Amino acid sequence: MSGNLVVEGDAAATATNILTHRGLFQLGFAVYLIEMACQIAITALFYDLLKPAGRSVSLLAAFLGFAGCVIKTFSRLFFIAPLFILGGAHYLSVFSTEQLQALRSSFLR
Repeated sequence: MSGNLVVEGDAAATATNILTHRGLFQLGFAVYLIEMACQIAITALFYDLLKPAGRSVSLLAAFLGFAGCVIKTFSRLFFIAPLFILGGAHYLSVFSTEQLQALRSSFLR
């Protein structure tokens, strides 16, 4: 999806693509959230599956799985950040156009 929206080296074109296809961009983020919910469910199932191998092994696997989910969810927040920056809120008026474009492109990287 991002290959169609992101224009390498051209922050203005990327911003235009994101604003033009805002629904597609939001759908991509929703898919990330659904994927994370499924990953949490799989981690819980592995915990139950590994219980016969030992409680400590199953707890370790669950801890590592949930830690990975937290890290991945936090990193996915940077995916949606350009949409907030492109929103044109009044608090963004302190930045110049070039600064906003640089912010957008840095979040997309």
